[in-house]
Amino acid sequence: MAMTKSHRVSARAVVIHQNKLLLNEFGGGLYYNLPGGGVEAGELIKEAILREVMEETGLKVEVGKMLYVLEYEPVYCDNLHGETPRICIAFECTLKGDANIKTPTVPDKNPDNPAIISKPVWMPVENLKNIEYVPYIHNNLMAFIETGVFEPSFLSEPLSN
Repeated sequence: MAMTKSHRVSARAVVIHQNKLLLNEFGGGLYYNLPGGGVEAGELIKEAILREVMEETGLKVEVGKMLYVLEYEPVYCDNLHGETPRICIAFECTLKGDANIKTPTVPDKNPDNPAIISKPVWMPVENLKNIEYVPYIHNNLMAFIETGVFEPSFLSEPLSN
């Protein structure tokens, strides 16, 4: 097996407020993901979450407990989400201050199509079952929202057949 590039580390925030989940909407609803992004050199993971949430939504959060680590290795997934291997660490976060989303200063972009940019939204929890969520952890996230229980987990993108 050929060696791949070094892993990119990213951090994501799971923010639930008044029965709504903070998400980035891409392409007018083509798909959604949690706010967050790459950890920069010299930055702590929790600092990256604070920065990314502020850049993408204009909101302030407090970082709480770790929920999951998600590994993506393109070799095993037919390059489902591009060629860069990633480790994503997600944390439960609590909103600090008001919940009024601001225009992103640094919107997320689809790495395969930079013309598709994100728009932050508060998605009602009851609508989550009807959306396309990337990455595939949708069922784990729904279980956490419904029960409030998400034991720290190690997940990986599904292997290709």
